[in-house]
Amino acid sequence: MTPFSRPRGWPPPPDSRLRILLLGASGFVGGGLWSYLAPRHEVVGSYATRPVPGLVRLDLRDERRLAALAADGFDLVLHAAGLVPLEAAEADPALAHRLNVRPVEVLLDAVRGSATKLVLLSSDNVFDGTRPQYTEADARSPVNVYGRTKVAAEDLLLAEGGHLVVRIPLVFGRGPWANTFLARLAGPTTAARTDLVCAPVYLPSVGPALARLWDRTGVVHYGGGDVVTRFELMSGVQRALALPTRVVPTEGGSGCRRPPRLVLRSTRHGLLGPGLDEALAHLSS
Repeated sequence: MTPFSRPRGWPPPPDSRLRILLLGASGFVGGGLWSYLAPRHEVVGSYATRPVPGLVRLDLRDERRLAALAADGFDLVLHAAGLVPLEAAEADPALAHRLNVRPVEVLLDAVRGSATKLVLLSSDNVFDGTRPQYTEADARSPVNVYGRTKVAAEDLLLAEGGHLVVRIPLVFGRGPWANTFLARLAGPTTAARTDLVCAPVYLPSVGPALARLWDRTGVVHYGGGDVVTRFELMSGVQRALALPTRVVPTEGGSGCRRPPRLVLRSTRHGLLGPGLDEALAHLSS
């Protein structure tokens, strides 16, 4: 198949109820997807270390279990699992590859020749942050280990054809089980960088957007409506929720290198996440 061919059986009939495997359903982004998709489709979700009632346990390194699960006749496999913290990936590149790249190989082998479509959630960290914005056609140039693992995973999926990579930026909001974003604001002070610019996406918007995009193949971007600094984002969330923390502006950082400006835009669709004010009003309601 070519990189823009469709697997057999796609697209499904409009408004059809799909059978979906959601890898990483216990995580922050995965939990948001679960909340939107589970009432609308038949969803089997996985967790690794955080038990959640109704989800099945799966360690991505258990390749036999992963392959068997993926081969169980799903319409879609949504891959939202892996090693996400940039610092953790930088500290252990081998583990980052094992959790972010190798599972994609296993999944591709498991669904090859079937009607199952893979959708990989990727990252804006595949770019170096030197351009005003990035579309699907821009060359990737990651500056950290996490970004390089995402590039490798994308390459595997795109070489196979018929599947989809969805790149998303920083996601903010309140998760149903994991609250990794709000945990950043848990201390008495919260350092937030003024030299990192992004177009963040509000978590509840990701599921509906993904459902409108998953009939495509190749690569698509989904970004937020507003372009802000990390300091502006964290300050806005702190004010909206009246959190007992003081957001302190900072510049620079130690450890993992981060791209300075990551703004995702698409030439393949017109979807954008809500602006920051709209998202914060919803978050605080």
